[in-house]
Amino acid sequence: MAPRKRKYKQLEPNLYQATVKGKTYYRYQHPITGKYHGMGADRAKANAAARILNAKLIPDTDSLADRVLSSSDIAFSEVIDRFTVEILDQKQTSKGTRQNYQYRLKRFREDLGDKLVRSFTVKDCAEYLDANFERDSYIKHRGTLVELFRFAVVKGLIDSNPAEVTYAKSQQTQKQRQRMTISQYKAIHKAAPDWLKIAMELALVTLQGRWEVTHMRFDQIQDDSLYVVREKTKGNDWAHLKIQLTPQLQSIVQEARQSGIASPYIVHRRPQRVKPNKETDHWSQIAPNTFTAEFRKVRDSVIAISVIPKERRPTFHEIRALGSHLYEKAGYSRSYVQKLMAHGDEKMTEHYQSGHEQKWVAVEAGLDLDSLI
Repeated sequence: MAPRKRKYKQLEPNLYQATVKGKTYYRYQHPITGKYHGMGADRAKANAAARILNAKLIPDTDSLADRVLSSSDIAFSEVIDRFTVEILDQKQTSKGTRQNYQYRLKRFREDLGDKLVRSFTVKDCAEYLDANFERDSYIKHRGTLVELFRFAVVKGLIDSNPAEVTYAKSQQTQKQRQRMTISQYKAIHKAAPDWLKIAMELALVTLQGRWEVTHMRFDQIQDDSLYVVREKTKGNDWAHLKIQLTPQLQSIVQEARQSGIASPYIVHRRPQRVKPNKETDHWSQIAPNTFTAEFRKVRDSVIAISVIPKERRPTFHEIRALGSHLYEKAGYSRSYVQKLMAHGDEKMTEHYQSGHEQKWVAVEAGLDLDSLI
């Protein structure tokens, strides 16, 4: 930050004076962060301090040492800005993933933005994470903080990553949410309104998530197939699905058409009050967040589920996992389920299929003792 034009010629650059109740005080403006620091009422001492600070903080094209010093005093907010432009804006991420990143970066800017990047210690990062986040929120915020400091290391703004050696709770924290059982699915389905029944059936049969189910349109059905793009991985070829319209899927779509509502969306309803929503483009479409709230309301009305602690109750997303498990039990191969779930990695499909029941490994104890004894 270049020093302003001098109003008081007897003061060093970046040093300013103010008179309060007849007494003159001095303050120094950091040339990089713009933050003001009090320098007391002695002009000579304030000028001396300002000269030392300017020598260290104002870049000198003839001094390599000063260049290093100036880069070391970059505020963390600048790291966040550069990370956003150079990394986040270049990432092929879904809208939801980007919004989550932006939410966490905004939080870091508000909480840590004024702190100089080289001043961070492992203790600073650990105490900040422990005091502000827990469970999944801790894991996600820690991951983004590690990314930010890794970026700062690559750019030469800090020597090591203080967030990387903090406690990685993702390695120790067990999954809080329970897998959804078929009996729970049936109970929720029975209590659900017609539009939610259709959404649950679509999720179970097509293995798609909340975003895909709430965005499925009738005009996406062509050539006896339902065309779906998995939002989370839409940048990859395997995210573009052409799902054959089986008799079961055809029956669900036909049921949706019988609602009496002229809607372009397969999952739709007539709201009590029509109001604008930036997440939807038709009054009958259900916004994802509204959808989640309505599902929770119906789920929690089931007595057998209401007694489970809130953080462990199965979410709508668990229908996707339940469906993959049911496909496996029905004899479908893992590669079949992997393609339907739009997974690029078979290990992710295996994760969704696990945790539903104890699996037994079929083996044979075929050693012939008679030939040995």
